[in-house]
Amino acid sequence: MEPSPLLATVATSLVPGAAAAALMGWIAAALVLRMVLLLERSRLDWAVAILVSAMLATAVLRDRAAQAVLTPWLSLADIRLATHIAALSMAGALLWVGLLWQGQKPVSWRTAAWIIACVAVLGATLAWLSVSARSANIAIEELHDWRTPAYMMVYSLPTPLAEVPMLVTFVGLLRCWRQSLPRAVFGGVATVCITLSMVDSGSRVLSAWLHFAGVHNSFTTGRAASNDWLFLVPVAGFMLMTIPSIVVSATIRLRRDRASRNIRILSPMWADMMAARPETRLHVHVRNSLPQVTEHRMWIEIEDVTISAAPWLTCLGTQPTPAQVCAALRSALSDGAVGGGDRDARAPEWIDDEKFILEVAREWQQGVPSSPLSVV
Repeated sequence: MEPSPLLATVATSLVPGAAAAALMGWIAAALVLRMVLLLERSRLDWAVAILVSAMLATAVLRDRAAQAVLTPWLSLADIRLATHIAALSMAGALLWVGLLWQGQKPVSWRTAAWIIACVAVLGATLAWLSVSARSANIAIEELHDWRTPAYMMVYSLPTPLAEVPMLVTFVGLLRCWRQSLPRAVFGGVATVCITLSMVDSGSRVLSAWLHFAGVHNSFTTGRAASNDWLFLVPVAGFMLMTIPSIVVSATIRLRRDRASRNIRILSPMWADMMAARPETRLHVHVRNSLPQVTEHRMWIEIEDVTISAAPWLTCLGTQPTPAQVCAALRSALSDGAVGGGDRDARAPEWIDDEKFILEVAREWQQGVPSSPLSVV
């Protein structure tokens, strides 16, 4: 059965194919890159991934090319119902993300189960309300009875309601712009995206009531044409905010970040120190530790070894050269450095100077090869 002209208009994206492909391609690429490159994926990261996936599914199901692939097995009315259920899943994910952002403790799995159950009930309600429209392969707006506004309210209202916790969080970021301008910019962009989404949902409900009242004007016609622009553009804009995390994660994966560079410089000296003073090593067993964590641990262990060697470093003076420090440390860490030294000596003044310690570590690499010791 061929779909009605109105169904073909409201169920299919009017965004030009090239623009839709570019927007959806960017959303998909940003989503996959972020989840692949992230070193640690929190519950919030997974919630955001589910949210964006639901958004992408909603956009794909409205794409003309995707519908051409599905219509041999499904009617266009059924595809539209699947699109709306994907949008309800997006609302559930929005609520989950908002609660995670706003809450002081993780959202329990019981709460997540309640969200899933609510989405399932709402989806079943949409299927029940649209039975007659789907059997005739027409748009729900063409029923001209109470089911049209009821369907659109069940479909449209969950999204703006789910966005309220997120909107409160983002407005709070805007109000604290003096403390953190980058967070305020993030809050501003997110607030604009949520506002556009709320306009989208509100105009959809208003259009449904106008259809119910038998009113067909430029607003109801323009509402169908603007639907995907009001949806795709905010989602694509939201994904722009993932660029910093993608770049940072890629930099860390490629070991081009500052912490990884410092680890490469410190490793030879650190390995020799741990071999000479194994009791100073922090025995922390972690998997896939971030470079920043490993670097911080190495700084602590190097500092502890230097303090333990302080009795043999008093001859260096207040402004020693890196070469002098290397020689004194090697002597203090040698097997022969047992007893002696100034037992009342304090830690050297340069112990907190990371730039100087890095120079010492570079000088250390010119000496005897370090012991094969893992930093993990």
